[in-house]
Amino acid sequence: MVSLHLIEALSKADSIAIAGASPVEGKVGNTILKNILTWGFKGRIYPINPKYDVILGIKAYRSIEDLPQPPDILVIATPGSEIASLINSASRFGTKLAVIISSSMEGDQNALKSLARSKGPRIIGPNSAGISLSAFDLHASIEIPPTKGRVGIIAQSGAVGGALISYLADLSSGASFFFSLGNSLDVGVEEALEYAAYDSSTESVVAYVEWVREGGRFLSSLKLLRERGKPVCILKGGRGETSIKAASSHTGGIASDYSIFKAAVNQAGGYLASDIDELAEVCEVLRRIKIRGKGIRPLLVTNSGGVGVIAASFMDEFGIKIVEPSLIEILPQRLRKKVKLANPLDLGGDSSIDDALEVLRSEEIKKEFDISVLIYVPTAAEGPEKIGNAVKNASKSFSLPTIGLFAGAGSREVMKQVSSHIPVISSSSNLARAILALEKSA
Repeated sequence: MVSLHLIEALSKADSIAIAGASPVEGKVGNTILKNILTWGFKGRIYPINPKYDVILGIKAYRSIEDLPQPPDILVIATPGSEIASLINSASRFGTKLAVIISSSMEGDQNALKSLARSKGPRIIGPNSAGISLSAFDLHASIEIPPTKGRVGIIAQSGAVGGALISYLADLSSGASFFFSLGNSLDVGVEEALEYAAYDSSTESVVAYVEWVREGGRFLSSLKLLRERGKPVCILKGGRGETSIKAASSHTGGIASDYSIFKAAVNQAGGYLASDIDELAEVCEVLRRIKIRGKGIRPLLVTNSGGVGVIAASFMDEFGIKIVEPSLIEILPQRLRKKVKLANPLDLGGDSSIDDALEVLRSEEIKKEFDISVLIYVPTAAEGPEKIGNAVKNASKSFSLPTIGLFAGAGSREVMKQVSSHIPVISSSSNLARAILALEKSA
């Protein structure tokens, strides 16, 4: 028996069929077809529904057998009683991948799994929210369309995957692919991670994992990603008795003991996050900043002494070494008589974004530091647009890799603008975690 690998099944996507496609607003089959059209898929689209001749302006078909050619991908949004028949028809027809949106299915699931692993089609789902493949301009999902980018998104919860899509967009990032694995009848998180390792359009991976079927293969996939220089960041669902029961009920798998899972991920070189914001932000830092090694020396440059102290406190807590600068030349000329050399380097509330950026452009800071952090609280005198434009114009001349941390009114808008030019973090704790992750990923 020859196994059909996921990477082979997704080697091309020139055509897609949607079983259960519908012209009725609000129906799952309607949402998926609309998203495929909206995202600009250029391949052939085959709606399948015996009730209609045309759906959303596209010729519809009664069954898979009526299609003019085998679709590369079949999306199934039909009652569970129809799924087994559709999968068997797709196998005879030569379809390579089936994505089951339906939350339940009838029939011999072991037989379908065996069929998927031999002749195909490979199966994502059931209970999937769909998939996205940026390389093929394909968003066959009920989730909001992602921004196209270089991050692979793997989720055993469609809603968490949707949240990650939204969060990455706010960080000026986006998806190379999105797999909502659902109950993982066939394709599990292990194989999805392997796909990411070999996918040339993917630079990093964020994954929401509730359970793992093949522990050894899971760890091997994490190590493979590390060997290929692709950071992988994981959020584990099910960390205590109550949440483990909830995870088991959610996707039907058995959630493993969290302490064992944590040790295994750390050993394999992955990063384990505690929440969605940390997952996305730390992984973006790891993807965009290439400096690695123990003892990374950060320089914190701020216009807020208080926020700077909070950031330094987290650095201390996480064991990140804070060294003080010794060269007065790193300060703007107009501030040299009133600003004390320290780390955090507090330029004062009356300083401007241009003052902070002048420090970050100083060649002198490279003598004592490895990375710089811009910690800035917008003031009434400087709106988000001004700060965003200033960072945009200065970022290419920063002397060190730089992370942005913004707080206060307007900070979310500043983050959105600035994140196109430097990675940004939303909290002091995530900042410390990101720098520690850079040290540990060496």
